[in-house]
Amino acid sequence: MAISLDDFFSPYPVLRYGKDQIIIHADDIPSGVFYVKSGFVKMSAILETGREIALNIFKPGAYFPMIWAITNTSNTYFFKTVTATHLQRAPRDVLLAFMKKNPDALFDLTKRILIGVKGLLVNIEHQLSGNSYHRVITALVLATSRFGIKEKKGIISIMYPLTHKEIAELAGITRETVSLTMEKLAQKNIISYKGRTLFINNLKALNKESTLYEKEQFPPNTI
Repeated sequence: MAISLDDFFSPYPVLRYGKDQIIIHADDIPSGVFYVKSGFVKMSAILETGREIALNIFKPGAYFPMIWAITNTSNTYFFKTVTATHLQRAPRDVLLAFMKKNPDALFDLTKRILIGVKGLLVNIEHQLSGNSYHRVITALVLATSRFGIKEKKGIISIMYPLTHKEIAELAGITRETVSLTMEKLAQKNIISYKGRTLFINNLKALNKESTLYEKEQFPPNTI
C-alpha cells in the first residue's frame, strides 16, 4: 500500500511560524526537508541591486528545499513565510530513502518539478520579450493556475495574498508599475477585489491580453 507524504511527515512535530519569518537563509545549510502543512512559503533570490525576486511559492502539500536535498549542492535561496505557516521537517537522508522506495511519491515530486519549470520558462520568456504590462499578466495567470479556486459564473478567486509587492517580485518590476497595470485590468473588469482577495473575473480575457497565452492557457489549480 502506497504511503502518502502526509503519512510520511506525520510523526514529525509541527513547527509554527508567523508571517514574514525566514526559514532558511541563502548559503545556510538546511536543517532538513520541510513539508508545508498549512500556509505559504516563498523561495526568492536577492539581486545585486537589492531587489528581491520571487522564484517559487510553496503551498500546502509541497516540500522544500528539494534542489539541495537531491543534488547535494549548496542552497543559495531564501525561504520565507508569506502567511502564518505550519511546517514539518524530516532529515534529508530519511526522505530520500522514502522516495526511492515509493515511486508514487517520486512521480509526484517529478511532476511538481516539471510543472514548476514550465511556469519558470514562461516567466523567463516574458521577462525577456514582454513589456511590464505583459509581465504582470504572466504573474496573474500563473498565480491563477496555482492558487485559483473556481467560483460562480466563471469567476476565480486567488487563495493567496497576492499583493502588488508580491506581483512586483514575481514580475521583476516596480510596485508602482504593477499598481498601474492592475488598475487598467480592473477598469476592463478583468480583475476585482473583495477585501484583500483578488478575483479573476474573466480568465479568457486575461489570457487574451497577452499574445503568449493565445496558444496555451493554464486552467485553475493545475500546480
